[in-house]
Amino acid sequence: MMASQLMELDGKAFISNSDAHSLSKMGREYNILEMEDPSYEEILKAFKGIDGRRIKANFGLDPKLGKYHRTYCLVCDSVIKGEAPVLKCPVSDKHRVVVGVKDRLMIIRDRENPLMEKRHPYFYQVPLEFLPKVGPKTIDRLIDFFGSEMKVLHYASYDELTKVVNEDIARNIVLSREGKLSIEAGGGGVYGKIEA
Repeated sequence: MMASQLMELDGKAFISNSDAHSLSKMGREYNILEMEDPSYEEILKAFKGIDGRRIKANFGLDPKLGKYHRTYCLVCDSVIKGEAPVLKCPVSDKHRVVVGVKDRLMIIRDRENPLMEKRHPYFYQVPLEFLPKVGPKTIDRLIDFFGSEMKVLHYASYDELTKVVNEDIARNIVLSREGKLSIEAGGGGVYGKIEA
């Protein structure tokens, strides 16, 4: 988890929440909380780790898919590839760039390796719409069969998936769950892409 490279965030609860720009994106990033009942007081206790309440896990978009993950040159109109941190365009120092989150974090971090031992797990996910050869009809079929996109992404087995989609798509869903898909990082307001 990238933010765990900042000491000032040690001991702070990390949560994952979707934006509300569209219906399909709501609920896509979420948290599993351990609490006694669904109330504001219990949520607050879970965030603070009080009385056995806690955040058990976060589920969120793989950061590489984010719109501002890597530095982007506005003149070259492309994400600048290379070892982070990238703070300027290799073609010209005069080109304006939008510095990526990963690149900025590399500059301000306090530690090289994230401190994860006291953190709950964070599961990166690749939404179905990002996967090659998965269109709206395929997404609808998967959700109709499994009940939700999250069940498809995190819990459906390869064999279960092949009852609904072809082997290539099923394999990509499982590979995305395992963090084994190759991702071309996003930047400059453009989402990253799964490399076919």
